[in-house]
Amino acid sequence: MKIHPIRTGDVQIKSRHQHALQKARPRRALDVMLDRNWSPRLPIGCWLVEHPEGLVLVDTGESSHANDPGYQPWWHPFMRTCERRWVKPEEEAQAWVRALGFDPRDVRWVVMTHMHGDHAGGIPGFPRSEFVLSATEAKAALARTGPLNGYLNMHYPDWFKPRTVEHADGPWESFEASTKLTSDGRIRIVPTPGHTDGHQSVAIEQDDHLVLVAGDASYDEQAMLTGDVDGVAQSYERHRDTTERLRALCRRHPVVTQFAHDPGSADRLKNGIRTRA
Repeated sequence: MKIHPIRTGDVQIKSRHQHALQKARPRRALDVMLDRNWSPRLPIGCWLVEHPEGLVLVDTGESSHANDPGYQPWWHPFMRTCERRWVKPEEEAQAWVRALGFDPRDVRWVVMTHMHGDHAGGIPGFPRSEFVLSATEAKAALARTGPLNGYLNMHYPDWFKPRTVEHADGPWESFEASTKLTSDGRIRIVPTPGHTDGHQSVAIEQDDHLVLVAGDASYDEQAMLTGDVDGVAQSYERHRDTTERLRALCRRHPVVTQFAHDPGSADRLKNGIRTRA
């Protein structure tokens, strides 16, 4: 299977957003708000997978309208003051899919790791695709209170009716539950809660290694290896448990890790660089 990394622009976040110093979520959030130190510009990644059963897109990246007046809720201090975004129209996911030689209408599945704005901003570009979310994530994202937790559901198209999964296909490797996306089982979804309660990741079985597309389960490979928790994670404990399961998978098999905001992801994928856990 060929996997295409897509970069839908860049984002900057606070240093305490990347690496939390506090355990309790309210204290972590306050740290982010008060932090004056910014990360470098980081990629906003998603991935297109060519599978015999159809094209699979993992996440949709950010919208080029993310900085337009009114796009971010005026009343939400975090989204207005703790993130900086750079996305051009030609960097949106649907434009990249066309640039790669495909029609966005031919994307069969869009698997969402989670529904934060920088992962769900490109949803409108794929009206014919089946969106796959964990049931937990869908409930949180579609709720009236969704925007409080970074789910910009006011921008979801009217046609957006995702398929929800409970990960009922049994254990897989270091994970207690999983969902087979493709009939051959070579693309499988596993729950990776922590960053959000319903976060999920996608394992892609290549001939001699696995590619693990893990969204924001960690912000980069090094943070995954050290078990760092991010500043906005819903659950400190689940985040730590998830990163341990990711490390366990990397100890069991050759794995190329992919994280949405990791500057090293594209190079690891291109060169097949396995994680040493």
